[in-house]
Amino acid sequence: MYLRPGNLLRDFVVEKQYIGTTDMGRTTRYFLPTGKVLTGVLTEANYNVRFLWQQRQHPVTHTIVQNGTRLIADVGDRLTLGSRVFYVQGRDDISDLGISTLFYVEERDDYSDTRAGSGSYSG
Repeated sequence: MYLRPGNLLRDFVVEKQYIGTTDMGRTTRYFLPTGKVLTGVLTEANYNVRFLWQQRQHPVTHTIVQNGTRLIADVGDRLTLGSRVFYVQGRDDISDLGISTLFYVEERDDYSDTRAGSGSYSG
């Protein structure tokens, strides 16, 4: 298989988290699209990264490497890639040189809908 560098890049739709209450007074979280797109390379997190974030009580399943340090997504935001959904657990400016940003994300499938902006997650 021949892979060119551009083939690895994926476009993730960024959705911001909002907190509201239902008519019954229950607190819910919902996500709305911000109109921003994060372009990066998606990889599975290795064992050491998973273990470190599990100790912090924030499980991580994947990492996304973005070129540059533009603040496109923040902790608590949701990234969608087709039918896949990733929750941003943390981010890191690798080596503080402004070359790239590493996002630590958790892939989840316990949401009510896969369409951008329409899924809600109570918790």
